[in-house]
Amino acid sequence: MTVAAFVLGVVATVLAAASLAWQLAAFRLRGAQPKLTPVVGLLTPHGLVTNDAGSNASDALARAADQLQPGRFVLGVKVVNTGRAPFHVDEWAIRAEKDGTSLGPGEAPDGGARVPHDIPPGASAIFITDMQHAQRFADVTKGLAGLPIVLTVSSGARTYVTKPVAPELFSLGKS
Repeated sequence: MTVAAFVLGVVATVLAAASLAWQLAAFRLRGAQPKLTPVVGLLTPHGLVTNDAGSNASDALARAADQLQPGRFVLGVKVVNTGRAPFHVDEWAIRAEKDGTSLGPGEAPDGGARVPHDIPPGASAIFITDMQHAQRFADVTKGLAGLPIVLTVSSGARTYVTKPVAPELFSLGKS
């Protein structure tokens, strides 16, 4: 009985040590973990009103535009770093999902983060561009192939992609 208890104790100790080593390795190897959400918004002198661009929020934003005059519509991506290391954003773009045609927005309007940008662990940043730039790009890509529009964020050699932007949002602010 004592030999069996000894063997069982040794096996349990080895398994516990292996489990602890695995947990430490997983903790150390888990770097930046970005979570991307496409956003559409209204940039006013009072601040930035945003909504999820994966759904049709055009009615809510049109009402906000009526109440918060003056303002202009913007499209962008919200990046939340859920990892344990800083996340470095080299660039972001608006892209036709399947053919890869991209528009790299130029200078960010006030209220949006500029690239390159570092996002600390647990923090977030919003990268935006004027809706008129996105509308022109969407018009061109619809003429080419009618592809869904997504937003991308590049960090080093890796590119992260959002879910598609609701097509109805590209009519915001058009006369």
